[in-house]
Amino acid sequence: ALPISWEHSCTMASEGAASHEDDANEDSKDSSEPNYGNGPDYWNNRYKADTETFDWLESYEDLESFIEAATDGNRSTRVLHIGCGNSILTERMYDAGYQHITNIDNSGVVIEQMTSRNRCRPTMTWIEMDATDMLNFNDNMFDLAIDKSVLDTFACSDDAPATIITYLMEVSRVLRPGGTFLCISYGSPETRLDFLQMSHLRFDVRPVMIPPKNETARAHHVYICQKRVE
Repeated sequence: ALPISWEHSCTMASEGAASHEDDANEDSKDSSEPNYGNGPDYWNNRYKADTETFDWLESYEDLESFIEAATDGNRSTRVLHIGCGNSILTERMYDAGYQHITNIDNSGVVIEQMTSRNRCRPTMTWIEMDATDMLNFNDNMFDLAIDKSVLDTFACSDDAPATIITYLMEVSRVLRPGGTFLCISYGSPETRLDFLQMSHLRFDVRPVMIPPKNETARAHHVYICQKRVE
């Protein structure tokens, strides 16, 4: 049976995203609800209109301890950043010594922008790719996969449960046994764990709440998902 908690997920994601955009002084271009989860057109238009870098949810400084724990401090870790957008997370990671980093996003616009921006970081790659169809990547290819609100975005898609299940199966496939999937989300455990703990993913999941940074902010959640060695 499919998990049913997804019904509450998009509301939380949309409200959280709106809050972040308000914090960043990003005005809505129209009165309609953004189509976060329905393909690259929304994101291509967004990145064309606003080329400033933006980090959803948490910065590198906020996540550094989670990354260090997941990698045991090994700078040779093979990192996959899923739905990278124009986040500077992996720029900061690269400058801290993690130089085997692959960034993917389904927006060709932002991939072109970030490739140009990071020419000084030659071993970090940027690839236009659908996270639900990562067939260009071999099985067990990465040691660490990072998702900052990509799962939240898929919760807003037209066929959310099937899209999320397909996405997480791909994450598990490209992650090596013993590797870690760090999923940073607006969604609380009751809207996320049913998906992340599906048996075929082979994830041992530990949720950690990051408290709100101020009185008007939301709590965020880090799901530390280690792929079992079997």
